[in-house]
Amino acid sequence: MELKLKINSKNTFPKGGIFIKSTSAEVWLHEIQNIGLTLDSIKVFPIPGVRANELFGCLIVFNQNKSKIADIGKNNFYQLAENKLFIPENTLVTPELTEEEWHKLFSEEYHFLHPEIGLVELKEEVNWLDLLHLPNLKQIEITEPSKTVLIPQFITSMRIEVDQEKILEGIENPVSEEEMIEKLPFNMKKLLNGNNREMDKFLAYLEKNPEMAMKLAIPLDTLGTGRGGNGGSFSFNTGIGGLFNFSWIHRFLANLSSGDSSTGFFRYGFVLLFVVLARSCKGSELKSSLPSILVFIGIVIFVIFMISLWAGSQSGSSGSSGGGAFLIDSNRFSTLQSRYEKLAEDYIAREQFEKASHIYLKLLKNNHKAASALENGKLYREAGAVYLKYLQNKTKAAECYEKGHAYKEAIGLYKELNEDEKVGDLYAILNNKSEADKYFNKVIENYKTNFQYLKASLVYKNKIGDITNAQELLLEGWKTNKDAGKCLNNYFANCKSAEELSTAITNIYTSEVSSVNAPVFLHLLKHEFTKHDELEEMIRNIAYEIAAERINGSPEIASELVHFNKNNKSLLKDVMKYKLKVKNKG
Repeated sequence: MELKLKINSKNTFPKGGIFIKSTSAEVWLHEIQNIGLTLDSIKVFPIPGVRANELFGCLIVFNQNKSKIADIGKNNFYQLAENKLFIPENTLVTPELTEEEWHKLFSEEYHFLHPEIGLVELKEEVNWLDLLHLPNLKQIEITEPSKTVLIPQFITSMRIEVDQEKILEGIENPVSEEEMIEKLPFNMKKLLNGNNREMDKFLAYLEKNPEMAMKLAIPLDTLGTGRGGNGGSFSFNTGIGGLFNFSWIHRFLANLSSGDSSTGFFRYGFVLLFVVLARSCKGSELKSSLPSILVFIGIVIFVIFMISLWAGSQSGSSGSSGGGAFLIDSNRFSTLQSRYEKLAEDYIAREQFEKASHIYLKLLKNNHKAASALENGKLYREAGAVYLKYLQNKTKAAECYEKGHAYKEAIGLYKELNEDEKVGDLYAILNNKSEADKYFNKVIENYKTNFQYLKASLVYKNKIGDITNAQELLLEGWKTNKDAGKCLNNYFANCKSAEELSTAITNIYTSEVSSVNAPVFLHLLKHEFTKHDELEEMIRNIAYEIAAERINGSPEIASELVHFNKNNKSLLKDVMKYKLKVKNKG
């Protein structure tokens, strides 16, 4: 019998194979990989050519139920007829064979029919182990690296270490002495000793060079000038007018009492003259000696005055003429003060908060404004250092350190202030849960001691994340009537589902509602009534029971039932009639 292939418009048999036309096994393997098949899921049979020892291609046999193949490239699908014969797509075999003829003509092996080479029996599969040459494995020694430091993928917390002394040094001494540039048009030594002429020169210089105040750093309280007015004194030359300021007498007496050899001669001379005068003034001779005494006193005053001028010149504070002491006037002090304040305000306007803080801290001696300027400029760590050192305000210092992420310093201060909840919050930010919970539990115990069950439950819930203990504390507050209404309201609010809320309401109504707290419980039911539709009937029934038990003693409780029947207009009328009836009886 001669079998022939005939073109057909459709496939008569199911697809069961893929034909790859190539004489190279390497090409076969490459095509199999491109199609997406694995060698353990298919069978591959070589197809011989028309000449001896020549290959025509290969046939891939696959299981259609397990392998879903979409793209086979330039290769061809083959039909599998009666599980015996592979024929090309869109063909059929003539003549048509019966089932008996199929079994009689074909053995148990697969057969392949192609127009160019004819019929081929497929007896042997491709043995890939014979075809593939694996590379020689090279023996290598692997050196394992030592364990490295784990690099986190995410930043979970951040803190900044603060050197308080270094921060304050930058504020207190922003300019080094070496940065003092040009020659100053005034005598700094005389200025610091309070010479008014030098003060005028200094003020004029600051008018033209306001920022030099930062470099010169002459505070308002130099030589005791204090905070304005005439509270402090400067020593400088004022001529004869200085005689009428009697502070020179104090200086002279101080010179007499000192051990300085330069004043020894005058000291001993003055004592000798005093002894001579005393001996000459005895009894009745006093009256006749009065003119001599007056002359002597004048001489002594003149000597004292001259000594005072000489001592002033020796101290380095004298000018071109006689010396004395004088009080600084308010105008000069106020001018200097206003210049400093204006300079600080200008720095703040330019957002140079550290320079403004230096003016307030070192020149104006206003520590509070210095700290406020830094805080307003969001220089929180610097502000915290000023609050702590100069104002001894630990609370503000801790707040600023917290804002500046200097958590270590903030935690230390909050511990000193016994702010346990703040300490716990900061440990939580640092992901130190064990330490955070330790301080949160201190807060909880303190609240429990004071019967503040609601606050204690919020710490459990929001800080520790323990809803079970939070609910127990709220229930304890309800039982002991310590802020009972708010405790039970929060207890119900913590119920996440309708089923959980239903169980909570039923259990509490059954075992924890008495004649004392029933009105509060009924009031709370109004808030829970509208949360879940499926609970409305159950809550309404409980409300009816509570009202029925109390209505004789408290007729006004009937009004509460309206909240559980808002669409029932007749109930509202009945309640009003009932209350009116009770009122008329009374």
